[in-house]
Amino acid sequence: MRASSAEETEEAPTAKEAKHEEQIRVRARDGEEVTLSRDAARLMGTLKDLMDLATSEDGIYPLPTIMASTLQMVCKLMDPDYTWPSSDEHSVVQLIQLIEDALYLDAPVVALKHIQREIASRLNGKRAPELCALIGAGGDFGSAEKQAPPNAEPAFVPEDVEAPQQPANSTLPPEPLQQPSFSADAMEAALGLVDVATLAELKGVTRSWRALAQRVLCSRLCRRDGQPVPTRLDEITDLDVEQLIEAGRPGDAAVAGRMLPGLARLHGYGYVVDVAAQMREGGVTVLNLSNKGLQVAAAMLVAYLIPATSVVLKNCNLLKNSLDVKSATMLAKIGAEKGIMLSGMTRDQSLAYFSGQNLRPADAILIASDLKFMAVLTTLDLDSNNIGNNGAKAIAEALKVNGVLTELKLWSNKIGDEGAIAIAEALKVNAVMTTLDLGGNKIGVEGAIAIAEALKVTAILTTLSLWNNSIGDEGATAIAQALKVNAVVTSLFLGYNKIGDEGAIVIAEALKVNAVVTTLYLGGNRIGVEGAKAIAEALKVNAVLTNLDLFNNSIGAEGAIAIAKALKPAAHGHGLRRTNPPSALRVKFAMKVRKRAQQR
Repeated sequence: MRASSAEETEEAPTAKEAKHEEQIRVRARDGEEVTLSRDAARLMGTLKDLMDLATSEDGIYPLPTIMASTLQMVCKLMDPDYTWPSSDEHSVVQLIQLIEDALYLDAPVVALKHIQREIASRLNGKRAPELCALIGAGGDFGSAEKQAPPNAEPAFVPEDVEAPQQPANSTLPPEPLQQPSFSADAMEAALGLVDVATLAELKGVTRSWRALAQRVLCSRLCRRDGQPVPTRLDEITDLDVEQLIEAGRPGDAAVAGRMLPGLARLHGYGYVVDVAAQMREGGVTVLNLSNKGLQVAAAMLVAYLIPATSVVLKNCNLLKNSLDVKSATMLAKIGAEKGIMLSGMTRDQSLAYFSGQNLRPADAILIASDLKFMAVLTTLDLDSNNIGNNGAKAIAEALKVNGVLTELKLWSNKIGDEGAIAIAEALKVNAVMTTLDLGGNKIGVEGAIAIAEALKVTAILTTLSLWNNSIGDEGATAIAQALKVNAVVTSLFLGYNKIGDEGAIVIAEALKVNAVVTTLYLGGNRIGVEGAKAIAEALKVNAVLTNLDLFNNSIGAEGAIAIAKALKPAAHGHGLRRTNPPSALRVKFAMKVRKRAQQR
């Protein structure tokens, strides 16, 4: 009786499942039979073809080229979650044989990856002598070849290019140890996950391993999609710089421009740079990479591209990217060596304004590097950025050798004592800087003391602003002591620095002997009556101070009156800003009287 359609529907999945679970048997080279599921067998291209095209012998498929143990191992490796046992005793040579057999079986990629990872874990990080032992190979190089380090040649050199030549009178090389014979495909696949540095070391194992390593390296570093592996230097058009850098071989990238006449593109970190456009006659001299979102890795790429592309390149603007101090320092070093500007400034520029551009320490490092090339720049404005201590230190180093910059503005840059100390050291040797603005930063006592020490020896700085820092009484005292011996500073801005009466009294003592300061800003501090009275006493004998700002202190009426009285007898005029109402009216009146007296 025929089953109903409903019953057929129920039975169909069961029959289908049974088919999937069907087992087949394969007779291996050693005569042993291996049983595996039909589904697993069909994942291997060779077995699939065997099942589709050949007939079995009593239900057994012959596979005379593969050992049973190998077939069983490959079946295990087809599991993506397979973990290689730590107790595994396969040698490297046996693993390569496993690669050979997996390729013959046309096994899934996942199986090959498992073997490649195991080989790489055994070889990566080893030097040539260790690799010889692991591979079971003895050196077959002649004496001349032994003298050259195995990784001395650039990693991109193709097989048999510029191979060391033996002298005519050298002894014959020793016979190489007998090695199993594997196909070129298997050998190259075996090294698929071995890193570049180790591949370079493999060149020092034997001649055959050197040739293999050269092929694999050239394929990995220089091969274009769809193109054969280059066999000559002049065939290389592309170079993967990222792999060279990550392998600790940046020098190879640097020499590529000289060794590879056909080099057209450099790849790495997600970027492709058209070298041909840079190297051809009439190529660009200016490359603007500012604000392109370049990360640290991209900076490393650019750093090693510059030596290969610097035939005509003279200006490469890299400001406002996401670089760190290390990468910017590396770029600055190469830029200095190659004479390439990195900040967008030009050599004939006399004024440079970077105010309010959110520049960071890395940007300041690049700018500082460019100062070496600028023979006419007199003003550098970096106000309202975020260059911090590292940026300030880079600028300070440039100031030690720069012979033209006279005005430097670093207002509001998150510079602390560390940066201030570096700038102070530069001031001691700089012979041209006349104006320095360090206002709006985070400079404390230590920074102020360092700057004070610089003021004792500088013979050129005339204007110094430390407005809105945190130098306090101790820092103000150090500055005041320096003013007693400094004979050049005429304008000093110390407003909003938490200076109280103690600091004001010491400043007043300095004013009694200082004969050059004409402008002194002390607004926004904590100066009270005692400090104001001390300043008033100094004004009675000081004949040069013409602008004194005591705005927004706590001197009160008593302090204001004292200063006003100090101004009355003098024939010289003190252009005094108002202090605190209502006593400010008295000070303003006194100021007008002095102005008139001065005019007469």
